[in-house]
Amino acid sequence: MRTSLLLSLAIAVFIYFSLHISLITDNNGAKYYLRHNTSIQVVSRELSQQHIINHPWLFLVTAYVYGAPHHLKTGEYFFAKGTHVLKLLKQITTGKGLYYYSLTIVPGWSFTQVKQALLQAEPLQHSLQTVPDVEMMQHLGYAKVNPEGQFYPETYFFVRDSTDAALLQRAHNLMEYKLNQLWQQRVLTVPYHTPYEALIAASLVEKEAKIKGEEPKIAGVLQNRLQRKMLLQFDPTIVYGLGDKFDGTIHKSDLLKDTPYNTYLHRNLPPTPIAMPGLEAIQAVLHPEQHDYLYFVAKGDGSHQFSKTLMEHHAAVAEVKKLLCQPRT
Repeated sequence: MRTSLLLSLAIAVFIYFSLHISLITDNNGAKYYLRHNTSIQVVSRELSQQHIINHPWLFLVTAYVYGAPHHLKTGEYFFAKGTHVLKLLKQITTGKGLYYYSLTIVPGWSFTQVKQALLQAEPLQHSLQTVPDVEMMQHLGYAKVNPEGQFYPETYFFVRDSTDAALLQRAHNLMEYKLNQLWQQRVLTVPYHTPYEALIAASLVEKEAKIKGEEPKIAGVLQNRLQRKMLLQFDPTIVYGLGDKFDGTIHKSDLLKDTPYNTYLHRNLPPTPIAMPGLEAIQAVLHPEQHDYLYFVAKGDGSHQFSKTLMEHHAAVAEVKKLLCQPRT
């Protein structure tokens, strides 16, 4: 009888420590994808095959006692270092502790680039890959809205089997919120009548500004040219209008191609944004730097030389060309 008691005690101790001892010792944790309609037996087998649990039979017994078989929640779980059997069971029966992926929309990206990033995000369910751009916003509940510029540059976290449409909806909602919030705080003298016009302007500033801090000054040039009813002559609009025909260099002939985005031919803002503007660009066009500059030229290092007159601008362009043509040592 004493032997039986000792055996029972040993079994109890074994079970207790098996349930509470850490299954995950890797600092990086472990992932497990619990698919829809997966039985607890399959879960036990897969966890064992992935070397997450050591005693499938004990896991099964505990799962039945825990009531897990009827409460399994689909999802890809992340088991952190230190997770034991009981905590694991709690996760897969409550749906907590899912593994999150991330996708970053980069400031300055076009909608084409956003779509490419979505397609490369393998854990997403792709429902929009065949939807034409002209119908894209309609699928998100916004008819007759061009998708360009409509998605806020940010890092978005999502779980496996989230949809591309849901992620885009979040990105659009955030852009709408940020834009409207900043619009309410704008300088009232800016030459924009609607938040959408400000969004278009911000996309131009986003594509021109390569160095942080220059956005307000470039936005000031944009404002000055609009107020003087000058042609904007922003090179990124030429590139956007050319689309796939752009070969990497803006040629003189490109400046004469009559696209709706050619700001060398058409006055005022282009019809839509040309990229996804970030926070700094939106803030810049709504709070532009007040100055008399009407021109700027890229200096080759990401910064720009600003000029007040056409004569000064021509001199700046000549100086930049001279510097760029000098042999590097």
